[in-house]
Amino acid sequence: MKAKISNRRFSSLYVSSRRGFTVIEVLIGSSIMLMIIVATLALYTKSNKVAVDQQQLAGLQHNVRAAMYFLSRDIKSIGAGLPLQFSGYFLQGVNNDTKGGPPVNPDRLTFLGNSDPLRLVIQDFDPDFNIVTFEPNQFDIHPYTVTSYPDDPRGYISRLIIILPNPDLNQKKGELGKITAVDLVANQISFDRIIPKLPHELDLNPGGDPDDYIGGTVNFIELKTYWLDVAGSYPGLTAGEKGYLGQPGVLYSSQLNPMNNDLDHLALAQDIEDIQFQYHGDMDGDQLLDDNNSDGVIDVNDFQNWDEIKWTNKPEVVAGIRSVRFLILGKTANPYIGFSGTPSDAVRYIYGKPVVADSPVGEQPDKHRRFLLESTAQIRNMSLNIYNSATN
Repeated sequence: MKAKISNRRFSSLYVSSRRGFTVIEVLIGSSIMLMIIVATLALYTKSNKVAVDQQQLAGLQHNVRAAMYFLSRDIKSIGAGLPLQFSGYFLQGVNNDTKGGPPVNPDRLTFLGNSDPLRLVIQDFDPDFNIVTFEPNQFDIHPYTVTSYPDDPRGYISRLIIILPNPDLNQKKGELGKITAVDLVANQISFDRIIPKLPHELDLNPGGDPDDYIGGTVNFIELKTYWLDVAGSYPGLTAGEKGYLGQPGVLYSSQLNPMNNDLDHLALAQDIEDIQFQYHGDMDGDQLLDDNNSDGVIDVNDFQNWDEIKWTNKPEVVAGIRSVRFLILGKTANPYIGFSGTPSDAVRYIYGKPVVADSPVGEQPDKHRRFLLESTAQIRNMSLNIYNSATN
């Protein structure tokens, strides 16, 4: 006979199987979960800060490198194809532009370039009617011919040109103009005069005998100025007009627009804190590169800042410049959020403004990350004959 199982035993087992967590167990489990959540959030927050900082740095490096590219390209084109006698008028600097705005006074650089080759030899010049006649077949050696543009010579119309006298006469005068018409049959162009301020006050009023221009040249020309707006309120400019943004830390290339005879301000890079230019060459005219620190070695220490007194409006000195060194310092738009505490002097060059040429160090580290690039461009195209002909 089978023994009967007590109902009390079943009741006890049922109650035991339905027991929950005790208060202590719940508190311990909750504490562990909370610790895991806090650690995960801390890791996420730290990773997010690092990602934001890295994104800022990547954007900053892109801006500085873009500025470096444009500067290097344009400096190498200074004076290309222009007569050697005018080499002293191809560039002019400003050391520590006081209009830039505190606390940094960046440099400026203005130059004449000729990145698009054109060199037409003048046969006759009529300054009263603004007509230039060229020697036969001059148009044929350039790509802007009737073959390329059968209906409209758009390769010439509205282009900025400089008209220079016969280089053998050693006269420093000329014309700056905008081409208005081209006659490819009669070998003539017509132009409108433009009278801007050019480096070292090059006289662009022709004057004298028009025969001085026979044997001279007509060249495409670019007139540009590189400058930095530190404060976002550059004197004489209005935000939203002619390309000016009115924002601090923007590097501009201002160039003459022949369509309106005025300057267009092209923003090339943002987050730029400082830009400095230095120069080297044979400024004393002894046919040797200048050893400015007298150490017997020609190196980066021989570069000089622009000398307003000795160089400005002295083209005979400026003609000796052969290299331009430029230093571009970028600064992140916002402080680094992943940096805690106060930066020490040991990292001043990273989180504070360093010395750049003769631009002084910043007052204290501000947690903005810096990125500095330096390069030297040889003015290898100055007075270079790029037309594969026997003339200069």
